[in-house]
Amino acid sequence: MPETLIIILAIASIIVAFIAYKLGAYKKESEWQKNLSVIRREIAEKQRAGIKGKVTESFAPFLAGFPYKASECKFLGDPIDYLVFEGLDERDVKAIRFLEVKEGTSKLSKHQKQIKEILDESNPEKITFETFNFDSET
Repeated sequence: MPETLIIILAIASIIVAFIAYKLGAYKKESEWQKNLSVIRREIAEKQRAGIKGKVTESFAPFLAGFPYKASECKFLGDPIDYLVFEGLDERDVKAIRFLEVKEGTSKLSKHQKQIKEILDESNPEKITFETFNFDSET
């Protein structure tokens, strides 16, 4: 008789644990479903902001207040948005500028900060002009 009681209690414990597990899983699933629309909306907003930023970067030289001539700006996009060759229109390049376009309080990325630091140091070992010649006969 005590063995039967132990078996019944063990089975009852397993059933209770299983029901508790299923209820917890159901609760988590319902929370997930409830939050899913919020998560999707946040993702869509971030995507829209990213697309808006890329379009704005592309057209920045044509916006009011842009400090350089659009014809002297060469779009790179990543990691720096523009190389500006001041004086290129007059065929007398006076300066080369690295220009990053940011909106509002946007900050420089890690790589953009590194590039800025290298340029600020003006280290001739890190900033050079090089020519690559290739042999088309091989």
